[in-house]
Amino acid sequence: MARGYRRPGRKPAVRWLAILLWVCLAGVLSAQAQDNWLRDSWREVIAASPFDEPLAVASEARPYSVSGSVNARLEWPFAELAEAFGSPVAWCQVLILHLNVKGCFHDAAVDEAALRLYVGRRHYEPLAGAERLDLRLRRVAEGPIYLEMVLEGDRGPYGTRAFRLQLRAVPDLDGASLVQLRYSLVYGMTARLALRGYFAFGGQDRVGFSEEPGEDGRPRPVGGMRGMIERNVMRFYLALVAHLETRTLPEAERLEASLSRWFALTERYPEQLREIDRADYLEMKRREQARQRRGAE
Repeated sequence: MARGYRRPGRKPAVRWLAILLWVCLAGVLSAQAQDNWLRDSWREVIAASPFDEPLAVASEARPYSVSGSVNARLEWPFAELAEAFGSPVAWCQVLILHLNVKGCFHDAAVDEAALRLYVGRRHYEPLAGAERLDLRLRRVAEGPIYLEMVLEGDRGPYGTRAFRLQLRAVPDLDGASLVQLRYSLVYGMTARLALRGYFAFGGQDRVGFSEEPGEDGRPRPVGGMRGMIERNVMRFYLALVAHLETRTLPEAERLEASLSRWFALTERYPEQLREIDRADYLEMKRREQARQRRGAE
């Protein structure tokens, strides 16, 4: 064989295969590095929290938007979390536990990813008197090391916009999971004026979980928009926990158990979350759930 002879295509093919393998490996390493960074950052947030449990609450307010988040460590395997919240039906079972959610409907025959949510006051009321919120469940990422799901709608309740409830999760050590639940919305002038009236009267003493310096320089719980978003993201987070704890019960027992568990979880934080007594909450939710089972709107 002549010294200058090169078998056609052999070395270029090997070179391209090596490049392809390197790209794939770099992608895996990059995803793993991102997963490790996310896990470490969430651990730091939780470790710095004043709560007596692995839980942290934060919020941010801008001129016409507000967001709140809960970071937590849950003693459930990552795969179980992905299964528990993988469908609109499951999210309806979660959301309806919130005392201001009057109904949640899903019709897979019409739209597999769509939910119709009704938001109202903390007493039983006809759905015609509640605010309707059309949401879509979007699976952003589902894999062995990262989960991200988003519920989002263009129009929120009471003149708000860009309603967004985002759940992210990664596996942690010892079969546990780290999660972040983030709730955000945008509000215009109409909603801003209505909320200003609420905070000036009925909601003036309502506070959140994180703290900020007061006029005297001492830390005090946040109020206003930040307090409101923190209370609600915590209620949604506790609904996730109640759903996880009761989802394997027989269907005949599950509803009552999830309602009782959600209320018990909120009672850990009476300063922020107590707005209704247990008997009134259970009676209201039983009626709302009966209406839900009838499919009445």
